[in-house]
Amino acid sequence: MIFKWTLTFITLMGVFLLGLGMGDQWINPLNASGQDAMIVWELRLPRLLTAFAVGGLLALAGAWFQVLLGNPLAEPYVLGVAGSASAGAVAGLMLMPDSTWVMSAGAFMGAWLGIVCIMFFSNLGANRMLLAGVVLASFWSAILALLLALLPAQGLFRAFSWMMGDLSHSDLPIPLLLLAWVVALACGLLLSRSLDMLLLGERHAEALGVDVKRLRQRLLLLASVVTALAVTAAGTIGFVGLIVPHLMRLLFGSLHALVLPASAIGGGILLMLADAMARTVIAPAELPVGILTAMLGVPVFLFLLVKRCP
Repeated sequence: MIFKWTLTFITLMGVFLLGLGMGDQWINPLNASGQDAMIVWELRLPRLLTAFAVGGLLALAGAWFQVLLGNPLAEPYVLGVAGSASAGAVAGLMLMPDSTWVMSAGAFMGAWLGIVCIMFFSNLGANRMLLAGVVLASFWSAILALLLALLPAQGLFRAFSWMMGDLSHSDLPIPLLLLAWVVALACGLLLSRSLDMLLLGERHAEALGVDVKRLRQRLLLLASVVTALAVTAAGTIGFVGLIVPHLMRLLFGSLHALVLPASAIGGGILLMLADAMARTVIAPAELPVGILTAMLGVPVFLFLLVKRCP
């Protein structure tokens, strides 16, 4: 186990240094000076820290949703929070096309509207709550399509770029995102024992003294808030919250005291790597980071699927 954690932290440091150096031109972060130092520490470093925090938050939310819904295919956007956030972001873009701050505020308010809606169904059980989330996601998609149809042509590119993941225009303070990462991980660790029991099934968990109804409400609220912060900061970025928890369970086992911190770090590693590649593949232009997470995530998920098949 010590070897696995050591390898995880070495990978984290390696990807971090790689992300500082990669871009439209390679810069050695350990030997940067003058303008190169400004590019590394004032432009690339904030993006990397944002990517680490957002990736970790998405991975934590994915791990919680998979336990909450009892579905290994669950991910942070399964209950429609991303759809409501996207609708809010486009609505903000319609009101003030030149303001990134208004777009981020719209995304945050839209995400909270989605959270409030899904909380009404938190007492109906995992299956019904999942069905309610799928229906609400379809509703928010319809609202989003309507808003995009009404959006002026000059705002379409910005809207689609944000919806595919954009780490270049985050208005949330980096200290806030890193603090959210720490608080979310701490909350998850406090609930880790109850999460382990919930994996046995709701009846077994109740027999072991877990208040399943209360736990479900806490998990739903915690995972939804974390997703709302991540979406507000960087748009909708897929596959991070789906594949990272599965990969960490494969490496560290099923105990959430190990899976959750590993997922928080692993999600950050994956998104930092994807962002570095997005800035490099077609430099000096830039790809939406969500495209890279999908390209990295699909083969990894298929590998995990084959690995788990008997």
